[in-house]
Amino acid sequence: MFIFYLLPLAEASLVLPSVGAFFVCSIADLVLLGNEVQRVFSGEPGEAQLFQAGVAGAALFGITALLHLLSTRLSSQEQLARMRGRELASQLQINRLVISQMEQGVIVVDARTMVRANNRAARSMLGFDPEAQLTGRRLLDLESAQELGHAFMNWLTALELGAVPAQSNIVIKGGEGPPAGAHRRLRVRFARPAFQPSDEYVIFMQDLQAVEERAQRLKLAAMGRLTASIAHEIRNPLAAISQAGQLLAEDVRDPLHQRLASIVRENTQRLNRLVEDVLRAARRDSPLTDEFDLFEFCSAWLGEFVRDRGLIGEAIRLAAQPGLVVRFDQNQLRQVLFNLVDNALRYCSGRAGSIEIRAEPPEERLAPVCLWVFDDGPGVAPADRESMFEPFFTTHPRGTGLGLYLAREFCVANGFDLTYGAWPHPPARFGFCLRFGPPEAQQVEQPDFMDTLPAT
Repeated sequence: MFIFYLLPLAEASLVLPSVGAFFVCSIADLVLLGNEVQRVFSGEPGEAQLFQAGVAGAALFGITALLHLLSTRLSSQEQLARMRGRELASQLQINRLVISQMEQGVIVVDARTMVRANNRAARSMLGFDPEAQLTGRRLLDLESAQELGHAFMNWLTALELGAVPAQSNIVIKGGEGPPAGAHRRLRVRFARPAFQPSDEYVIFMQDLQAVEERAQRLKLAAMGRLTASIAHEIRNPLAAISQAGQLLAEDVRDPLHQRLASIVRENTQRLNRLVEDVLRAARRDSPLTDEFDLFEFCSAWLGEFVRDRGLIGEAIRLAAQPGLVVRFDQNQLRQVLFNLVDNALRYCSGRAGSIEIRAEPPEERLAPVCLWVFDDGPGVAPADRESMFEPFFTTHPRGTGLGLYLAREFCVANGFDLTYGAWPHPPARFGFCLRFGPPEAQQVEQPDFMDTLPAT
């Protein structure tokens, strides 16, 4: 009879709070005692049975207390496990977000170079589209990742022999995605998880070109602050020299003295342009972008430029159609066009149409609007194309070497790029190209998480 009371008491201890569990236990004790009392009043000998019923009731209370204690601990452990599970899921999401936003490329592979996970930076460094799927593919089977796969296999062999290099520098050729044919210099580091056994390895990649560009920017920033300070101190004596030269030119009548005064004036103007360019480069004002029609903007700018420079004829032509809406800081775009066209005037023939400003409409919805500047000059020598956008680099005796540098810096500040390349349509010619992204393309959201990890 006693055994039949244990099952409901166990259920009550696991489900009900302590008061409810002991209430059920009290009812069970009353039932036990009631049965024995009934047997006593019915004439059966019951002293021993009453004592046994009391002992059984006390035992039921003890069992109830023990079961309730166990259920409380189980409940607390269950709550702790749920909390740990939520924390683990949250930490996994945070890890995915951090890895996906890292500038450093991360690839997880096995011993056969099979990709288990990777982030957007790694896909871009290998020359693939950021949205490409590399999970489940072997590095040795991917043309642009074969060099990385061979470097990993060499590291794995060295790991087995106990001689592991800290890092390796490799060259990645153009991959399946843009830019096609590009070469990237990468610094790679291989690591193995500390826990054993593990058949997965982690590859960390850094773009050496990006590292060098950051170092170059820091160097240029320091140099810019220094040169800006020097340029500011030069302006006052330069203005005095220029004014003295103008006064001298008004008083002299001798042709030789007039020629000398002209030389002073021309060189002070050149120094003044250099000072203005240095100060403009040092300011780096934040762009105030807005949307506008590129044709209307270029037409208005070209009219002002021709009038201010006193150009005669139609040396500069504009080829554009209305309705091409772009987003850019208009003051900075004026400076970009001024620098590009001023540079073209130095090398063009000066005939009608020797300089052309052409706006190319996008072929697709999210394709960029391209603004080209051409001239009929000899073009930029291939040996100078890598250095043409560096500060103070010039091939013209009267150039400051800051025009193209500032033009590109203004474009980068607005989120776009300025390049020198071949016109993709006939006739074959080279020119400077500013690629605008359409306004809606700038608002496209990128995936936040490391989409190659298995979902949880």
